Amino acid sequence: MLSVKPSPFSKRYEDICPAPIAVIDVGTNTIRLLVGCVREGKIVRIATNRFVTRLGKDLQKTDRLSPDSIEKSITSIIKLKEVCKKYGVQKIIALGTSALREAENSEEFLADIKKGAGIDIEVISGEREAELTLKGILPSLHHSIAPFPHFLLVDIGGGSTEWILYKKANVQNSKLNMGSIPIGAVKLFETFIKHDPPAPEELIHMKNLISQQFFMALNSSLIICHSSLSLVVTGGTATTIAAIDMSMDEYDGDKIHLHKISLPTLKTIYKRLITLPHNERSKIKGLEPERADIIISGTLILLALMEALNIKEVVVSDYGLLEGAIISYHML
Repeated sequence: MLSVKPSPFSKRYEDICPAPIAVIDVGTNTIRLLVGCVREGKIVRIATNRFVTRLGKDLQKTDRLSPDSIEKSITSIIKLKEVCKKYGVQKIIALGTSALREAENSEEFLADIKKGAGIDIEVISGEREAELTLKGILPSLHHSIAPFPHFLLVDIGGGSTEWILYKKANVQNSKLNMGSIPIGAVKLFETFIKHDPPAPEELIHMKNLISQQFFMALNSSLIICHSSLSLVVTGGTATTIAAIDMSMDEYDGDKIHLHKISLPTLKTIYKRLITLPHNERSKIKGLEPERADIIISGTLILLALMEALNIKEVVVSDYGLLEGAIISYHML
């Protein structure tokens, strides 16, 4: 069972980031915080924190954010704002993704956050989410994807999956080959999994939908035709799989960042997950108990993608949307 603790405050960052900024990502499953700054073109991560609020719970059934999830999310954002005060944060950027793009009562939620926490949340498109994620990951990749001339970046979220086909030759282009697919770990779990552990037919139906969605998106963008393609994946599913692979007792984003997972290893992890009931699955090293229900659907998204593209190894990034938002603000 993985324990997740907020990053401790350290006085040594005061000289590096005298005026830090914070980004809050209001996601379908998790609300995340990053406090940091940009120095010499690189992200300095001072502190991180997160709360699993399952904001998108039952959204597929009701088209609305549930009162319980709204209450948890507001309470969590207020707590994260208090964390920001400890670090002398000068600016808080709050971004909303899939659940807030889809819910009928998003505007009510945004108004409640403004009233209760004094924070304005910007709901961004799937394409903007993908663009910021790429921006946050690029500076840290180094040689992890060599010798490939291009790579596919995939962000597996709770309600949607964003992707970008990155080519060094077109990095300066205003239009990148990118998209957002309306499948995510929470959405798929609520749609398909009714038994514990999941019934074989549930997994088959879920994989068929995932494969269909990926085929339509990637084939139409000619990604399916690339023979030499590296895959970089980010998001809670990806980092959790890495933590499981490394048998982590306590989450360490720096160790997870750029960790590589082979296809055989991923298949082994998946087979273990689908054979255990929830109460046993939640005890796996590297797995947060709050994610024990949706980790199967999230893992299947990655597995289906790797099989579709015939990719044997994936690079996991702990960087992404949060870092990209800080970089974008720094460039203003």
